[in-house]
Amino acid sequence: MVSPNTALTPVSYVPILKAKRAELDALASCPPDNLVPLLEVIEPASAGDSIIKAWPHSSDIAWVQVLNADDVDDSTFAVVLDDLFTQLRVAGIAVAPVLTAAEEPATLAAIANIAAQDGHGAVLRIDVEDLIDAGANIAADVTATVAALNLTPGQVDLVADAGLLTGTSSVQSAVATQALGALPTLQDWRTVVVSFSAFPALVGAVVPTQTVGAIPRSDAAAFVATQNVAPRPVVFSDYAIGVPTYGGAAFTPIPNMRYASDTEWYIHRAKERKQPSPQYRALANDIVGASYFSGIGFSPAEQWISDIAASTSGPGNATTHLRIGMSRHLHVVLSRLSTLGAP
Repeated sequence: MVSPNTALTPVSYVPILKAKRAELDALASCPPDNLVPLLEVIEPASAGDSIIKAWPHSSDIAWVQVLNADDVDDSTFAVVLDDLFTQLRVAGIAVAPVLTAAEEPATLAAIANIAAQDGHGAVLRIDVEDLIDAGANIAADVTATVAALNLTPGQVDLVADAGLLTGTSSVQSAVATQALGALPTLQDWRTVVVSFSAFPALVGAVVPTQTVGAIPRSDAAAFVATQNVAPRPVVFSDYAIGVPTYGGAAFTPIPNMRYASDTEWYIHRAKERKQPSPQYRALANDIVGASYFSGIGFSPAEQWISDIAASTSGPGNATTHLRIGMSRHLHVVLSRLSTLGAP
């Protein structure tokens, strides 16, 4: 478990997940031990019940960031933000608010009030590009934000987000390491988390139909390279099999299934959009027969895939298979961190 108000350890894992059905269902399939989800909420008025169902824990902390996706005015957004955290508080869910160093005044005041009521501190999330921008006085913004929260750095977890970086894992690690050096009072934060992203935004752009593609988990490699040279302990974070950006598919995707391994994601992609059900069953059979299939018992994903292959459950749809792929990925990372100390 990761209790509120405690520093995360090197075996902790912070997946950044969109607070949508597939991601939340995947989260619900995971044990909370060493897991600290950072949930991005774009529909706060309706997200509370789903979060409570996915994370019904009073002694295991989750981090929640409400995004002003509709660009409503600051005072209105602050009320919506407060309403969500009030609902989570009444339900007894342990959460800490996530914010940036550029929040509007009413939003910042609302988060300060949430932190004061819940007593779990806060989480400050900063893009690494901002930290290395010579023209931005990010250190002053960070200091001012923490002061406005009426907190000390020791009560704040800091997320250095490298999710939008491109290039090789070594290049991304170099940028992230430079960004860590630009953080004020680096040693004083309760926890420092470094996030990377490597899963493709469009599977079809990298994996042809009727093939199996292997995509390197270069986000994990970038983190290990960063961890090896970081001036203080850092905690792993990724976007799992998601991406940092938003935007729905314009049409139903060609059936595909995603299966994480120690160093790669295997993407099994079908032929066409029509008649998806038999194609999902065929993909599931292919995974069950693959050398990298872990076998029933490793995670719920293996049982779900086996049931689809054996026709003892429905074939599912795109949302079903995002849940399965997410659950598999989360379990792989948690297992590797607990046994190997690396994601």
